[in-house]
Amino acid sequence: MSVQESSWKPELESSDQPLYMAIVKAIEDDVHNGRLSDETKLPTHRELADRLSIAIGTVTRAYAEAEQRGLIRSEGRRGTFVGSPRTGRSILARIAARPPMGIDLSKNHPVYHLDPDLPSALKRLARSRNAHSLLEYPPAAGFSRHRESGAKWLQSLGASAEPESVFVTSGAQHALSVILSAETKHGDSIAVERFTYTGIRALAEQMNLQVVGIQSDESGMLPDALEAACRHRRIRVLYCNPSLQNPTNIIWPKERRKEIAEVAERHGITVIEDEIMRPLLAGHPGYISTLIPEQSYLTISASKSIAAGLRIGFVVAPSRSHRKMIEGLNASCLGVTPLVGELFSLWLEDGTAERIIAQRRIDTARRQEVAAEVFDGHSFRNHPASYHLWLELPGAWTSMQLAMEAQLRGVVVAPGEAFAVDQKSPVTAVRLSVIVPETMEILRNGLETVAGVLQGSPGQNVTTV
Repeated sequence: MSVQESSWKPELESSDQPLYMAIVKAIEDDVHNGRLSDETKLPTHRELADRLSIAIGTVTRAYAEAEQRGLIRSEGRRGTFVGSPRTGRSILARIAARPPMGIDLSKNHPVYHLDPDLPSALKRLARSRNAHSLLEYPPAAGFSRHRESGAKWLQSLGASAEPESVFVTSGAQHALSVILSAETKHGDSIAVERFTYTGIRALAEQMNLQVVGIQSDESGMLPDALEAACRHRRIRVLYCNPSLQNPTNIIWPKERRKEIAEVAERHGITVIEDEIMRPLLAGHPGYISTLIPEQSYLTISASKSIAAGLRIGFVVAPSRSHRKMIEGLNASCLGVTPLVGELFSLWLEDGTAERIIAQRRIDTARRQEVAAEVFDGHSFRNHPASYHLWLELPGAWTSMQLAMEAQLRGVVVAPGEAFAVDQKSPVTAVRLSVIVPETMEILRNGLETVAGVLQGSPGQNVTTV
């Protein structure tokens, strides 16, 4: 039975932790032990301050921190309630937010110190004969030379791509937005894996689409599970991230891709194949979009493999949707900034892109070696080319409990709940980025902190005052 607003008072004991953090920990403990259930209304800031004989500002800071961690939510005049809405947009914003301090293992952007030499590239572009065109409005699909560069890059990665079928976007997230606009209407259902990229959930929420989580195994989405979902509801679109899947790191084998393509073809499902990590893989099982080209979109971006701020992506679209893609690009951005397309084309042509990708592969493999050493004996899934590992938690740990304990020690991780389509039960895995910490020493310290937390039990290390 949950404690009602009129009676809840956190039990705070003495420790070196700041008082507001003790309140946050008390909220978390009472949520997990059942004293505070979902939807319980908490005391107002002033009421709790009076009960604890502390400053109201301390309660305000504690509630703000607890809300940032997804434990509670504020609903304005209605009050503060236990539980986070955990919507796609709120989760995406929380992951994108810069942590106030400590070691960040929650984000998945590439290390910045390996970025290309931008000043030199800009000097070269300034001297080029095309420089004047970079301030012109581009065609909605992108300048032809940028589409040709995208097609060339995709072809080098084994994809079937002709320039007239390639559309330039402002990164992968923009690509997904345009594709969904072309293929869905309000209320449609889209299928994703049980754990999926937070960005697709954010878009689905924004566009009023119903997300259907499909069970997976070690080889990716289960064809039988997708088939069963199609029998119960009309699935309009299937979104998948089949190479180094975010967050599970699964790489769908060739046969599984073929099986999913067959189910999609049989039920008239349009497939969105997100291959953002493909450039970092040395080999590849083949593309779903090659199997059903008129029923699928292939999207790729330079953000993970070349530079995070190089906001350029490419979509290989079926011929039936070219007009809709142009309409969507016109509606969303009136064409991608030509300077970005020109930078990408330059770096692709002069070998910079290939060199940067090779360096990132080496650096990432070294970081994954460190992670494998630290978590030796634990259950996890990683890959030399992946920017993260998916860590299965032992014993009674849940991902939210681990995230709380790690953050109290100065390490931010991405809890499995952030990626789970089904929010009804706790998730027992976390995603740990190996790529954001600037040095191997900082990375090791962060990972060892998480491993140290797992040596205890949930709730064992209670923050006190």
